[in-house]
Amino acid sequence: MIDPSLRRRLFWVIFVGLASDSRLASGDDKAADRVVAPAYEEFLVLPLRVHLLKSESLPEVDCGLTDEEIGRVIRKVNGIWNKAGLHWGLETIIREEAAGQGRFRLARDLGGAGGFAGNFGMYRMLLPEGSRRFAGQHVYYLHRFPVNGVWLGDEVAIVQETAKLRAVEGGIDEPLPRVTAHELGHALGLPHRQDTTNLLASGTTGTLLNGGEIDIARRTARGLRGVRTVAEIEARAAEAEAAGKLGVARAIWRSLEEIPGGELGARRNLERLKGSGGKGQSSRDTGCVE
Repeated sequence: MIDPSLRRRLFWVIFVGLASDSRLASGDDKAADRVVAPAYEEFLVLPLRVHLLKSESLPEVDCGLTDEEIGRVIRKVNGIWNKAGLHWGLETIIREEAAGQGRFRLARDLGGAGGFAGNFGMYRMLLPEGSRRFAGQHVYYLHRFPVNGVWLGDEVAIVQETAKLRAVEGGIDEPLPRVTAHELGHALGLPHRQDTTNLLASGTTGTLLNGGEIDIARRTARGLRGVRTVAEIEARAAEAEAAGKLGVARAIWRSLEEIPGGELGARRNLERLKGSGGKGQSSRDTGCVE
């Protein structure tokens, strides 16, 4: 017999989930593929740090993705989210040894044949603390995971490099960008959806977002740490140039070149700065894509 207090909690979870799905569905899914990205000046840039976990003793953790592959994945993630006027600025890619491997192995083995497949929070022990000090969102890639990916909250998503998805009409051509974009959608306040062609559907290649979801994502994005407007980033480029930090200024303009509508202005500024001297600071000081 179900405890009455548990029954009430289950009722509210189901009720809120259905209400949320109904509200988001009102965003006109039929027009989702006709959503036009906002103007360049309206884009919000969200800082993102990618971690590739390594482990010689835990094959399921040891990630084999290259920096070039991550670059392609994030470009495709932005191809999905740019329609909402949101752009993930890749701050850096960190290839690092997984933390707490001994504790993880012990917890896994004590879990028996099923391990702790349903207790995704246990994977937190693998995430190094030092590289978490960053004002932005984190995506950790590991080789094998009980599900394609999970949003753990606290600015952390885990994605498995061996992810597999069910193809749907109009879906993306590879799993990793879609799973990454899906988990980052949870960072932007979006729940799962039942429409299989939608980005927030579970286990499909769908990438669509409707107007209601875009509104929620943009409102949520404004409250995330490190988020900047295009105008704020352009101002940082001007400040860096004025201070003689031409390497930083060029890196900022290169990051803005990736945003739809910003290509021409960014290229003009890069051409203007081309061949100039400077102190050669790394783009990692900017929180923007290099």
